[in-house]
Amino acid sequence: MHAISRTAAFLAGAVIGVSALAASTSASADAGGVPRSDILRAPIQGSQLADPPLFGLVRGGAPWVISEGTARLRANGDLSVEVEGLVIPTRGDNPLATLSATVVCNGRDLRMTSPVPFSTSGDAVIDTHVTLPERCLAPVVLLNPLGNAGTYIAATGR
Repeated sequence: MHAISRTAAFLAGAVIGVSALAASTSASADAGGVPRSDILRAPIQGSQLADPPLFGLVRGGAPWVISEGTARLRANGDLSVEVEGLVIPTRGDNPLATLSATVVCNGRDLRMTSPVPFSTSGDAVIDTHVTLPERCLAPVVLLNPLGNAGTYIAATGR
């Protein structure tokens, strides 16, 4: 019976560790090997009448509730927003035809997306690219009704 030397055991462990690291790195990269690092992945909440202005935008004139919603912003500016059931509870539906998103970086650098269709059941998907500043600290996503850059009806957070 042969005993494995400490050096051989160390080298085998190092090879396994490097292989696992390389596999996890490639899994988090796109086809070109560019990292797809998320700088924001957060739930979305509907705005309420008591909500304060955020980054110069005021909350909508009615309360909004949401069944489910998430926003994902990558360091390269790729933005994905999915909302389901974003409605005015007293109506039971969404009266708006379109929805946009505003990405806020550094508490002041605002980037608004083009409007997308917004169903009466309160469902919308935004998949787009926004140009981010070189540093995007404390990113936030606000949802705008009818492309109105001065109003939000939902925002990332709890």
